[in-house]
Amino acid sequence: MEENNLQEQEVKTVRSANADNKEKKAKKEKKPRSVVDTIISIVILCVCIAGLIYSGSKLLNWLKNNITSNKLITEINDIAGVPNIGKDENPGAEFGLDFEALCAYNPDIVGWIRIPGTSISYSICQADDNNKYLRHSVDLTWNEFGWPFMDHKNASDFTDKNTVIYGHNIVSGLMFADLSYIYNGILGNDVEIDIYRKDYRLLRYKVFSSYIVDPELYYTTTAFKDNESYSEFLNIIKNRSSLMTNQTVGVEDNVLTLSTCTSDAKRRIVVHAKLVSNEPMPR
Repeated sequence: MEENNLQEQEVKTVRSANADNKEKKAKKEKKPRSVVDTIISIVILCVCIAGLIYSGSKLLNWLKNNITSNKLITEINDIAGVPNIGKDENPGAEFGLDFEALCAYNPDIVGWIRIPGTSISYSICQADDNNKYLRHSVDLTWNEFGWPFMDHKNASDFTDKNTVIYGHNIVSGLMFADLSYIYNGILGNDVEIDIYRKDYRLLRYKVFSSYIVDPELYYTTTAFKDNESYSEFLNIIKNRSSLMTNQTVGVEDNVLTLSTCTSDAKRRIVVHAKLVSNEPMPR
């Protein structure tokens, strides 16, 4: 009997020892996992904080650029003597500009673009390359909104067969954001674009094509070797159009091309218009 009791006690002792060992082992195993989990949590938290800081800095920078650009628009309008014209008004030949003052402010200014029915009313700059005004304002300060500019390959007097002007698509509606109104047909199928040349000529254009396309160089071609190549170019850009217009276009016409990004910046909204009149503007 005593022997059995001793055996039972030994068994209990062994079981108790095994249980203690398992508990200690579990604690040892649990501790490293807890440290790893803590490290992972800290890393995730740091990533989230960094993301918030980055997003916040991008937002603040965007707001700064937006405020600066709006101030510049007002400043340039005052220098040019631009009247307070609403979106639905056509300024026509009554839209006078002081190009002497504008060119004194920035010699890169070659003209002014105005699209009735939109907020697009800006001086147009041209540099020796297409990078300068991509991220600089008309006052030459760094600004991610840039400023509308003519392709550096173009003649500054808008006499090329295809004159190309670029502008960013800013979500607040600045620069060339309103080109989407033409592409979407909001302005109808008889859209006018007015270019005020710095030698005080008013060039009126009528839109004949608008579409969205992947980034390419084709529609920005500015010179053509002969009428045949130009005719082929015109047929291609006309057939791409998602906008139905009554405008015809031929090799005798000069074309104005406007280009901006889509809202996701992956594709391009393109607008083509042909020159329909060239007349003096008031001074």
